[in-house]
Amino acid sequence: MGLSATAAALFLTGVILSARKLKINTMVITSTITKLLIQPAIAWGIVLIFGLHGSVAITAILMIALSAGFFGVVFGNRFGVQSPDAEAVLLLSSVLCILSLPLFISLTSGI
Repeated sequence: MGLSATAAALFLTGVILSARKLKINTMVITSTITKLLIQPAIAWGIVLIFGLHGSVAITAILMIALSAGFFGVVFGNRFGVQSPDAEAVLLLSSVLCILSLPLFISLTSGI
């Protein structure tokens, strides 16, 4: 039962997002850029400051470079707080991650 929780949460996220109309505004664009470009750059800086190398450094940067998480959308829906901006950031960052993640994969290949 516990192993199916993640899959169920992802399915629920898809159901929630499919019921909403995507509205892209300045907040959504800023949040998506922050999530996909600025956060990984900050993680890269922290990796350099701490002198991390190899798989630990690559994993830290690439985990941050992934798209926005779905927990905020699921928990918000559970407690009756719906955020169209969070939903739009989740959807937009998931789509644009197709471009940003390969960028950070290639940039971290030399670490």
